[in-house]
Amino acid sequence: MKSNRPLIIITPGDPDGIGPEIVWKTLKKRFESDRADFLCIGARKPFDALGAPVRETSFAELSSGVRPHRSGVWLLPAPKNSPRGSGLLLPGIQSGWSIDAAVKLVRSRIATALVTGPIHKERLQKGGYLFPGHTEMLAELCGVPEVTMMLANEQLRVSLVTTHIGYAAVSKALTPDRIRRTVEHTFSHLQNWWGIKKPKIAVAALNPHAGEGGLFGSEEIRVIGPTVRRLQKSFGKRCELRGPLPADTLFAKHMSDKKSCFDAVVCMYHDQGLIPVKLLDFPRTVNITLGLPIIRTSVDHGVGFDIAGKGVADPSSLQSAISLAIRLQGSLWH
Repeated sequence: MKSNRPLIIITPGDPDGIGPEIVWKTLKKRFESDRADFLCIGARKPFDALGAPVRETSFAELSSGVRPHRSGVWLLPAPKNSPRGSGLLLPGIQSGWSIDAAVKLVRSRIATALVTGPIHKERLQKGGYLFPGHTEMLAELCGVPEVTMMLANEQLRVSLVTTHIGYAAVSKALTPDRIRRTVEHTFSHLQNWWGIKKPKIAVAALNPHAGEGGLFGSEEIRVIGPTVRRLQKSFGKRCELRGPLPADTLFAKHMSDKKSCFDAVVCMYHDQGLIPVKLLDFPRTVNITLGLPIIRTSVDHGVGFDIAGKGVADPSSLQSAISLAIRLQGSLWH
């Protein structure tokens, strides 16, 4: 069966987590089925356990342009077993293999976008994929040196200068190049993906009170402030860029005062951005990777081992990620 609808790949993530459940809940209700077709890449066993009807496919069939019957799970199955004697963890192999396969299919334009479910980073590495997470793995698979993690919902978008590192390492990691890259990725994607002609971007400070003139830290004086000023000169009138701004009042003003509302906030470290964006709308927040040659969106939550198999997992974040991927894919391919 042929189709003119975009093909969206969904990787459920760790097979022992809630990923397969939220994928099946979404496909079963035919979510967005009028706007796209969906291919899952991952382990078959958890879908069988859920009672989901599965139709397997292959790289050869996908290359021929065949599309699925519009019911059940159309699945490119991950390996069923670990290589003998490898000592590698099977769920980690299946998670990593699925991401690798998905990127190949999107980059070859067989599919138009990738939506990822939650992986367990330690188990991914025990499967032989030695990456801190999705973002870093996708950057290497796509051959790009720098990417930026953004999380977004209807009320707030945040981009991160640093991601999966300890707090003690953040200060040294705040280089002018990293800040510049994050701001430039945020600017270009607000224009190209969201159609915002003159983006309004805030840059959060690292320290309380933006360092209080160096009293509480000098990163704003030494690194963040000078980098923002150079970028302001570079952008000119194309972007309204402000910062470094104290993070506590920045987010409060963003939510309470329309005149102080920004199109995105660039944050210095992981929790500085993720706490406010998830607090505002955890179920519908989406993780987006900026700087890739493909569209990739993701859930904003973890694997949920504690509730896996209980039938209570909320698919809202996955569904928001799917809707956003469908919306954005046209901006890249057309």
